[in-house]
Order: sequence, then C-alpha cells, then structure tokens
Amino acid sequence: MDHTLTQMPVLNKEATPRKLEVSDNTKTKRVIDRYLLLVFGLDCILMNLCLIGSMNIQFLYEKVSSQPVLVLCANFIWALIFVYSDLYQNFEGLKLNLKIKDLLKSTLIFLGAITILSSPYLFPDFQLQFLLPTSLAFLVLSIVSHLVVRYALRNRKEELYYAVIGGGSQNINNWEKEFFSMYGQQTTCVGRFASENIPGVTTLGSYEEIEDFLKENNRINKLLYFYSNLSKQTIKRIIQLCRTKYIEFEIIPVGVDFFERGIQLDRLARVPILRRKNEPLCQLRNKILKRTFDIVFSLAVIILVFSWLYPLVRYFIKRESKGPTFFNQMRTGYWNKPFDCFKFRTMQVNENSDQLQATKGDSRITKIGAFLRKTNIDELPQFFNVLKGEMSIVGPRPHMIKHTEDYSALIDKYMIRHEVKPGITGWAQVNGWRGPTEEVYQMEKRVEYDVYYIENWSFWFDCKCIFLTIFNTIKGEENAF
Repeated sequence: MDHTLTQMPVLNKEATPRKLEVSDNTKTKRVIDRYLLLVFGLDCILMNLCLIGSMNIQFLYEKVSSQPVLVLCANFIWALIFVYSDLYQNFEGLKLNLKIKDLLKSTLIFLGAITILSSPYLFPDFQLQFLLPTSLAFLVLSIVSHLVVRYALRNRKEELYYAVIGGGSQNINNWEKEFFSMYGQQTTCVGRFASENIPGVTTLGSYEEIEDFLKENNRINKLLYFYSNLSKQTIKRIIQLCRTKYIEFEIIPVGVDFFERGIQLDRLARVPILRRKNEPLCQLRNKILKRTFDIVFSLAVIILVFSWLYPLVRYFIKRESKGPTFFNQMRTGYWNKPFDCFKFRTMQVNENSDQLQATKGDSRITKIGAFLRKTNIDELPQFFNVLKGEMSIVGPRPHMIKHTEDYSALIDKYMIRHEVKPGITGWAQVNGWRGPTEEVYQMEKRVEYDVYYIENWSFWFDCKCIFLTIFNTIKGEENAF
C-alpha cells in the first residue's frame, strides 16, 4: 500500500483533532521493554538451536569437549550485540524492513566474531563451513519470530504520540515524513504550540499554554522543540515537566532543512556541530569497494577484449587515414585536475579537436571512426585511465577543458561533477544525455543526472549503469556519433 503524507492525521486537516485515549507513558515504556526482551529471548533461543544443531550435524559421531565453551562464547557475543547495537534499542513500532536491516547487520557481526573464535588456535574442532548456513538459518528464523511476535501483539502496540513547539509548515512536513518513514502509521502528531497559526496544522495553544498542557495531559510520548522566542528558564521548566511525565523532550536544531541531502552530526572538541551529509563516496569503505571493482573490471576487459581487438582497430585506423592510433585529449578530472584521456582516434587529424565537439555528419569523422563511436569501442583505451586512477568505470563523463570553463559559469551545480572520478560510462549517458550540447539545457540535464548519481551512489547503481551501457550499445543510440 502506498502511504503518502496526505494520509497523516494532522497535516492537511483543519478540523479539530480526533479524541485521543489517555496514554500512560510509564505503561508504554514497560510494554516496549517487555516486547524487546521477548524478541531478544527468542533470538537467543533460535541462535542456540541453530548453532548446536549445526554442531550436532558435524559432530554426529564425535565427542568434542570444546563445544559447550563455544556455545557460551556465542551467547556472550549476542549479549554484547544486545547491549551495544540498535537492534533492540529502537521503538517497537519501527517498520519491519528497517528492523530486518538491523538484524542482518547484527548477524554479520555475529558471524565475523564466531569466525574469529573458530580459528584453529581456539576451537580447532569446529569447521567454518558450517557457520554460513547456521547464520542464514538463524536470520530467516529470527525474521519469522519478529513477524509472529508483532502479529501476536498487534492489538497491544502503543502509538507514538508527539507534539511540536514552534517551527514552520516545512519543518513539520519534513519531520512528519521522517517519522512516517521510520514508524509508518504508528505515529500521530497531536499538534503544535506557537504564537501564530499555520494552515493545515492543528494548534494546541500559545507558548504560554505549554506548561498547563503538560500538567493536565498524559497523551503524548514525545515533545519536539524546533525554535521559538521562549526564555531559557521556561525551556528548562518544560524539560523538567517532561521528565516528571516521562515524556521525551528532543530539540531539532535550527537549519536542518538548509541542506538538500540532509545533515550529519559531528563534534568539534566537545561542541556538537551540524554539517551537510556526505555523499556515499566520501566514505572510505565505499571508495575501496569502487576502486577494487574498477581495477578488477578493467584488467578483465584489457586482457579478454582489448588484447585481441587492438590490432584489428589499429589496422583499420591506419588503413583509412594517416596519424596515430590513439587520440589523447586533456579533460577535466577528479577535483578539477586535468588529465590525459585516452581514446582510439576516430577523426582525421585536425586543429579543432580540442575546441569543437563532434556533430552528426561531421566531415572530420572517418568511416572506421563512425563505427567505433557507434559501438563505444573508441572508449576502450580509457580502461588504462582507470588503472592509472584517473577515471572510474562509472561516473560523470569527462569534458574538455574549454567546456568546463564555459559551463561552470552558466550552471550552478556544474563543478559538483568533479567530486568523484570521471567515468567511462555514466548515469547521464545511459539515459540519453550524450553527444553534442548545442543548448545550455542539454548540459543542465547532464549535470542533473550526474549530481543524482553522486548523491545516490551504490555498488548496484554502478552495476545498473554498466548493464544499461551494454544494452544501449546493442540496441543502438541516437546520439552515438
């Protein structure tokens, strides 16, 4: 079912809020704690059953003295996961797909720890090939147990009721969306305290009425503070009242909606600071993954394709026109650093190659060159650029230096393209935004797709771009000339 923001109970409704049942927060917290302990207990039982079961299969005809010790160690590791991970710390109404993600992460950590413990020096009797099916069996059974418990307690779940202090319509919309993505329909915004009304948002009263509301009502679990003209002493009193009512008081920093991609919390000495959320390729593990894939894929292409195709391409290029086999051109690279981009030569040698883009029916393009461009074979030498670390398999296509100088002055986000290494293929290219850019809007669309790729990178995104490149090459592309 597709849930949208318009289905949320407060926004887009002018009417008086529906009557809410009085919610005792201490009771809610006890229900949540019992739920989490129940799920943890079931996970422990399932983990032990899977581990002991795999051991019994392995040691069916053997007696191994270290088996009980390994089981005890496994339980200790899962207890540490219970204490330090997010798996059992979140509100019980969290969407199941997010809980499964946490469960998968915790299972991988558990698998890694048991693998280390099962080394020949510690527990030489236990064979590692039994760990993977054991972990998979536990993961599946645990997901099923979470589903069963949720279904059994479906009528006892407590909704998360919250109220808001200050903030504008956009702030509340964004926060409603965040809560909905985490908890789904298990959340209800009671309303907002402010000195002025906002259309579509229920007003609970002015700032002066907050304390009276908290004293007389037990129907909210959380109070969110955006910004207001309340004094420091008043805010302290509100916080104290929330503590006595077991209501969570949370401050939403001013400026969280300044950054389009969201924010991340950092720390400068002892002072927390907010900064723009980094793109995925700013993380070291993602850089290593992408670079490793680039090297392996490039070596495979060079050995399996380029090695035998190069003599044939060289023969036809030399036969049709005089000049070098390769065409090297300075392009804008990573962090705006120029580099020599390699290609098979597809044109007659001319003086305008660094200034003018190729166009349809360009007289400079040779017959073999037209074929190489149409099939993207002219880009094959760029796999050597990838090995040198100047390019990646997938990324924004590198542009001529002149284009970078011209379009960076016309398009605001143009230089963002250079936050990652340029690619042999890219998201803009596979969506048809390739070839000449006679109008500014054509380059704007390229930049739009390139920025989207940078902000939403994943390994599978790269795989998708590679697949679409191969598919488009076989199908044929209108702008490939």
